[in-house]
Amino acid sequence: MIKFHCFQTSGKRTVTWDGSFEIIRWKPPYEMMVRARASRFHVIFGEHSLGNFLCIPDWNVGCEIADFTDTFWNLERLGKQLKKADAITIVYALAAADEHLKF
Repeated sequence: MIKFHCFQTSGKRTVTWDGSFEIIRWKPPYEMMVRARASRFHVIFGEHSLGNFLCIPDWNVGCEIADFTDTFWNLERLGKQLKKADAITIVYALAAADEHLKF
């Protein structure tokens, strides 16, 4: 398990929480199981001919994303399909996974 840290700021208040993920598949398309805040996400992500993508089949979520470490843009994309805290968890897991996978 690889651990990562998340935060959400709203006005002057910041909420933080920890998450973890396990890499399931180490070659494209990559797969990981993300856990945080009593939720679990089976995340499939990788590259395609026009950029990057991310899917969470169990939650009926899928979209194109920017670089795996671009938390701002990726949160904008995922935030349209998930609750904000869940989207934050996924983008921080993706950024942490980038450090452990050879892209």
